[in-house]
Amino acid sequence: MSAVRGGGRGGRPQARGAGSRIGRRDRVVPKLVELVIEGVGRFGDGVAMHEGKPVYVPYTAQGDLVLVRIEGKRGDGMAGLLIEVLEPGPIRAEPPCRHFGACGGCALQHLSPESYQSWKRGLVAVALARQGFTDLPLAPLVTIPPGTRRRAAFAFARVGNGVMLGFNARATHKVVDIEECLLVEPRLAALLPPLRAMLSEVVPPSRSGDVVLTQVDDGLDVLIEVEATLDLFDREKLTVFAEANDLSRLSWRRPGAGGAEPLVVRRPATVRLGDVAVELPPGAFLQPSVEGERIIAALVAAAVGDAPSVVDLFAGCGTLTFPLAHKAKVHAVEGDVAALAALKSAADHTRLPITTEARDLARRPLLPDEMKRFAAAVFDPPRAGAPDQADQLAKGGPSLVVAVSCNPVSFAHDARLLAEGGYQLQAVTPIDQFPWSAHVEMVGVFKR
Repeated sequence: MSAVRGGGRGGRPQARGAGSRIGRRDRVVPKLVELVIEGVGRFGDGVAMHEGKPVYVPYTAQGDLVLVRIEGKRGDGMAGLLIEVLEPGPIRAEPPCRHFGACGGCALQHLSPESYQSWKRGLVAVALARQGFTDLPLAPLVTIPPGTRRRAAFAFARVGNGVMLGFNARATHKVVDIEECLLVEPRLAALLPPLRAMLSEVVPPSRSGDVVLTQVDDGLDVLIEVEATLDLFDREKLTVFAEANDLSRLSWRRPGAGGAEPLVVRRPATVRLGDVAVELPPGAFLQPSVEGERIIAALVAAAVGDAPSVVDLFAGCGTLTFPLAHKAKVHAVEGDVAALAALKSAADHTRLPITTEARDLARRPLLPDEMKRFAAAVFDPPRAGAPDQADQLAKGGPSLVVAVSCNPVSFAHDARLLAEGGYQLQAVTPIDQFPWSAHVEMVGVFKR
């Protein structure tokens, strides 16, 4: 899930002591080789073979003949840097974004739509097969078009008198300044130029941070996170910025300082989950697109059917709680105090049969005795999955479990735990809420 961010930790290894034997042994001398890309791996990199080892080459497609610089070790193989596509393969396409290849926000714009969709559906199939689910009827991939993301996290860095604003370059912390983003809703994209100008006035030199933009029902919600202290003049500039761009809310947070401080609240930052208005905490998790959220909620509701009582595990702000509460009693369990408070506040203004519980399910999962009163369980955990909760469900959960996930690997692992407890995986629907990336959403139905 997860927000949109390119790059990550890593980069080229630093050489140790130039005169030491350790330094000489670890040093990798880059070399140029011509390779044929044999496939695309699960992280979106092309994979070729060289001297019996895989070489992972970003921005390449199956069938490409490429000139690659091998730069060092990576996992079970070697990391390759694409120098030139000598002969394009049959599935290579022209990337639609001018920033592709420099910006790390997208990894797969260079694949044809048909091959890209087949590869993305295959991520789910391969992950499940590795856990023993080989004969499962996997539904066709549900696609969500680009330009529909209502929530995105952008990186920024103050450089000289200006600000670089965009996404990290792949596998680095370097910020790539972008002029457009084809992933996000137009209102988010339109805010980037004035946001860049404002940050250059309030962020101290050499500082870097993140900005989370969320399109809410009545405008934009902006959260700025950076290690900096605001004075009165900075606060006035931020107020002017919020007014000029008709923001619903503008918040500020220093990393590690706890919750965000709402600086300007012009309107409540609400979204409708189901048909209930929920005021979001600053930076709260939200499904990236409205269409994707509706598809997930509809699949979950259809799977739950006429179950009279449901426990919604990892409920967040109520993405699934509120749609389900129109047909069943729902007990929402969430460890994020602010998210649960938003859910409860919204529920208190309805007559829906919703109860809530604050609980860190990663550390203290619901036990079988606590789940006896529910006819169905729904869980939508973080990207790492919910192995401890899946284990407790396997030991004594209700007869119906519906799982939502954005990570095929952790989903498949949790599915294996449920299967070992007697559940049968009835169906899985993959949903492409993250176009041109290696991320995919899915909804799975388990019964016993």
